[in-house]
Amino acid sequence: MVRLNPSAYNKAHLLLTLVLCISSFTLTEPLETWILLIVCCATIIRFSLFMNWQKHQISLRTLNLLAILSAIVLATFGWQLGLLLGMLNLLVLASSLKLMLLASRRDYFQLISIQFFLIGTGLVFNQNIAFSLLYGALTMMLLLSLAFHISPVNTWSGQIKRTGKLCLQAVPLCIMLFLVTPKLGPMWQMPVGKGGETGLSDKVTPGDLSQLARSSDLAFRVNFDDDIPVMSERYWRALVLEDFDGKSWQVAPFRERIRQRYQRTNHIFTPRTSGPGIAYQVLSEPSKNPWLFGLDLAVTRDNTIWQGREYQLISRYPLQSGISYRVRSYTQAPLLPDVELLDRRLNLQLPEQGNPRTREWAANLRQRHDSDKAFIGAVSNYFQEQEFRYTLNPSPMPTNAMDQFLFEDRAGFCVHYAGAMAYALRLGGIPARMVTGYLGGEMRGEEYMSVYQYDAHAWVEWLSENGWQRLDPTALVSPLRLEFGLQRAVEYEDSFMQGSALSRLQQLAWVNELRMLLADMDYLWSRWILGFDRDNQEDMLKALLGEVTPLRLALAGAALVLFTALLLAIYQYKHWLVIRHSSPAYYYHKGLRLLERSDIERPRWMGPQDFNSLVQQQQPAHVARQFDKMTRCYLRSSYETRDDAEQQILKKRMRFLLAKLKKALKKKPPAKRQGF
Repeated sequence: MVRLNPSAYNKAHLLLTLVLCISSFTLTEPLETWILLIVCCATIIRFSLFMNWQKHQISLRTLNLLAILSAIVLATFGWQLGLLLGMLNLLVLASSLKLMLLASRRDYFQLISIQFFLIGTGLVFNQNIAFSLLYGALTMMLLLSLAFHISPVNTWSGQIKRTGKLCLQAVPLCIMLFLVTPKLGPMWQMPVGKGGETGLSDKVTPGDLSQLARSSDLAFRVNFDDDIPVMSERYWRALVLEDFDGKSWQVAPFRERIRQRYQRTNHIFTPRTSGPGIAYQVLSEPSKNPWLFGLDLAVTRDNTIWQGREYQLISRYPLQSGISYRVRSYTQAPLLPDVELLDRRLNLQLPEQGNPRTREWAANLRQRHDSDKAFIGAVSNYFQEQEFRYTLNPSPMPTNAMDQFLFEDRAGFCVHYAGAMAYALRLGGIPARMVTGYLGGEMRGEEYMSVYQYDAHAWVEWLSENGWQRLDPTALVSPLRLEFGLQRAVEYEDSFMQGSALSRLQQLAWVNELRMLLADMDYLWSRWILGFDRDNQEDMLKALLGEVTPLRLALAGAALVLFTALLLAIYQYKHWLVIRHSSPAYYYHKGLRLLERSDIERPRWMGPQDFNSLVQQQQPAHVARQFDKMTRCYLRSSYETRDDAEQQILKKRMRFLLAKLKKALKKKPPAKRQGF
């Protein structure tokens, strides 16, 4: 059966179609590509129906066949997405198919409800200010679609004005709910999307971080409460890599199993701190990974963050969206091993073969230097005395990478230097490991610091009698990297963000200023909107209520309920304000209330003219005369076409007649003469 076209020039259906199309394409990462193609087909079909190019909707048989084929494909290839992403793909697919056959009111309202849900889902995956504004506009379009569905003959300008007014009325309630609604933790763990991971990885091969150095994507921002550390002390710890196979460094599988076991049993690690602390707030960008960032030694009270025994901060959930957390770092506190025997065993492991020249070189150095510090000094001197270069364009090192780097190329990125140093220390019998994270950060005055992907860095930690000690071999070769950042360190070869148009545009003053302005806006959004958490709520309550007690919380809750009721009352019963300020009807109704006080009440079914006749029959002449004038003036203002000037004249006359009626009601009727 082929149905007629109910969507020809239907503005409500057109707006609904646009919302489904736009919201689906903002979810390109969790949605399958073929489902987005079906969304495009549904959009084209619906637009053709709107323009009346296509006179009939597609047949129900065709739609059912397409639905069966799509369900088979999704069930066959979508199982690897996981339950939540699979259900999201199924929901978008069903919406697209339903849109192709949109005909009844029930179909329309079902799709409207689903679109509101999809917009909320989009805010889970995209929370920056640009996407938030886009989703706000899509919500407005859905409300506008509802308005056209209810009143299809209204004009665009009238419906937009009406919808915008309703949205503005809802803003105070939205702000209040945002401030007072309890901030709950995630109910479930979001799955990792099908897109590639961003930022650091738990497995690093020489050259990996040099790819990040060509990216200007934001990694995280920091807002310091105390003094800001200097550039060379901003080592933002993220991952500890202890397993080395001769080419790549990665998180030790045994260490990862221990961490998961501790998390299941809630065995919490509490580092021993000492010395002064640096307090700050971190606003991390979504990375789809659980690791977070902090200066050594970093501790936090956030129960959604796990404190690793390698002094890492790890989120209990992958960062599908941005996260805000507060940290205090004790930069003078030693990084003591949790289980020293385990740390030594893991960080002395070596591959069985490979890199023979490096093995021989390290053995000769160890024979000449008995103490650990002397051996480390000898390795460091080798980096300083030889002509090593810091570069973002190292040569490929497919086999025996350490030999080629140390004795042939002598050119590489931070991972090359950190990997070679850690490997050499292990060959010398010193427990050593690679740590990856970020170094430095761009300050925006004294307000906040932005750390970008090109600030990615790697360094070494070796185990001494006083705990783990940081050793950065990059500082031996390129001190500019520590003091002034990556751009100055590779300025000689012009490889910073090579191939990026942004690097050339930033040389223009106004472009750089615009970039910083947009960064400021994004920072404020991230800190005050996305970063508004339970701690912020508690601080707000303490500032408003002082000591937070059950009684004060109850009173504050009652005040919020009353405030909400007052707003709703104003929105619901605002018509009396319009009558008072824009129509003489206000004074007419005042006159009716004056008559009611004198036991002269107008029945609800009776019109103004009939009630006036009743008053003329039953009331004294001095009262009836004034009310008759008021009624005639009211009818003229209500049912005759008058411009604004005449309305103002009638309004003044109604005010005058109301005063006369009030005096007439107070005046006693003249006494009747008695005849003889």
